[in-house]
Amino acid sequence: MTTTETGCTLGELLANEQLGLALLTDRPGARARPVSGARLALGQDLDDVPDDLVLVLVERPPTTELLLGTLARIAGTPGSRIIAFAQPDDLEAGPLEEIAGPHILLGLPAASDPAELIGEIGRATALAEEALTRQLTSLQRALAQVLAAPVPLQALTARVAQICNAVVTLVGADGVSEFATGPLPLSLLMPEISGSEDEAQTFAVGGWYGMAVRVNDPAHGRDAPAWLLVAARRDGFPDPYSTAAVFIAASLAETSLQIDLGALRQERAVRSAVLEQALALRAERHDAELAGRIASLGVSFDHEARAVVIELARSSSAARDATTLEGLYESLQRTLDEADIAHLTVLRENRIVSLAQASPATVRRSIVKATPTPRDFLVGIGRDAADLGHVVDSYHDAQLAIRVLRRDKAVRPSMCYEDFDFATRLFSDVGMDRMSEWANELLRPLEDKRTMLVTLSTYFEHSQNIMEAAEALAVHHNSLRYRLSKIESTLQVSLRDPSAVSSLFLALTTLSMVEAENGTPRGGLAPGARPQPAGDAKGAQAAGAVLTEARQGLSAGFGAAVGPER
Repeated sequence: MTTTETGCTLGELLANEQLGLALLTDRPGARARPVSGARLALGQDLDDVPDDLVLVLVERPPTTELLLGTLARIAGTPGSRIIAFAQPDDLEAGPLEEIAGPHILLGLPAASDPAELIGEIGRATALAEEALTRQLTSLQRALAQVLAAPVPLQALTARVAQICNAVVTLVGADGVSEFATGPLPLSLLMPEISGSEDEAQTFAVGGWYGMAVRVNDPAHGRDAPAWLLVAARRDGFPDPYSTAAVFIAASLAETSLQIDLGALRQERAVRSAVLEQALALRAERHDAELAGRIASLGVSFDHEARAVVIELARSSSAARDATTLEGLYESLQRTLDEADIAHLTVLRENRIVSLAQASPATVRRSIVKATPTPRDFLVGIGRDAADLGHVVDSYHDAQLAIRVLRRDKAVRPSMCYEDFDFATRLFSDVGMDRMSEWANELLRPLEDKRTMLVTLSTYFEHSQNIMEAAEALAVHHNSLRYRLSKIESTLQVSLRDPSAVSSLFLALTTLSMVEAENGTPRGGLAPGARPQPAGDAKGAQAAGAVLTEARQGLSAGFGAAVGPER
């Protein structure tokens, strides 16, 4: 049975022998006219009566003169009416054709009861609506069942193609076709579709007839819609049944995307939590249960696995920085997933941290692919983690690489463990906790002598060139020599001894990194610092605070990982 959204068609009523209806004036498409019911035409104003109602005339006895007058009155109303009446014996077809105009006239048996006829038509349309409901319910069930398939959207498009006998594809916002069941001229169809804000559109282009329904991807929102596109090379497509199938399928596609997004977010939350646990390992680095959880998420220490830290090269506002990092966080995970790279990734307040099963070159390529502006970020890549216990070491390497990149004013946007020079490799392998402890012990005699710390730092910054260092300090070169001799005397070392020079340089660099990591003023320990008066009590206090902090060891930075925000 062919049904409509409002009941049944006129052709179905004519085929119902119990009604005894006869078509007196045929019109193009008359049998396909939808019918939702019937009512008596009692002379009232008919302008607001819907065209899908059968108007039943009740003139008794049915004389030709009375009937023609009534028909003329009804024919004067707008639209195309369906009018049923009992035929007088002397009624001729000629006058009927003249009066009917666009209206459709139906003949009734002479002995028919108008009330019974209206009831029969009502029951017929009600049965048709029930059949339509059953059809739509069955259709929805048939389409919903495919969501259990391994690739739900692929199975869904295949089922719609089968139901509609048409070509079906899901087209993304980028115009790329996915899960197509056959060839379609997208270069012709998409310009007709993509420029519209409508939720659904029909088209007839290049001999193709069909419709497109918007499918909003919850991961991207309405600004980046996909389209469920169904087309066939037959005029009149889609019919009402195919239209219903396409709308149901579009709704199910959105549901499937929503489920996928929820599952993805849950998986990422689990991965982030597991990575946080791995980064927090310190005293006891052998956790079999944690290693098993990491392995279950696809990361194996049998292959190269490295910690990666990504920070913004330059900060603007807190809100903008957070938005930029969130964008890279989502894009990077999609890129790694598409490349089938196992990873655990977490977004922190000011950085992205990842444990990726990849080489440094692969990591760099993935970041370049994930963002149109890769030079806006600094990327630190740690050593290959041979087992779970080395994840912390690799993470510290990556943090140290970021510090070196910032110290060098980001001449290059990324650095890995293999790029470290000798001194940086030493920091990394020994650990900043111990390095800061040793630096504190060596420089303790200068703890309250800030001018000496500034002098020594500037001296090393200028490659031990007396004249350049004196100019940077704005002092006479003899004054600089005097200060250096005082430093030698205080520390009981000789600046002509290569061992003493390397020790002092590493100690000053360590404290500078401690200050940079903790976000404190770099004071006189940093290269490029300017001298202050020797009697500056505040300066001495600041230098002492730095050394005291170094003496206590790091709770954040290169040598420790004690919480989620290291």
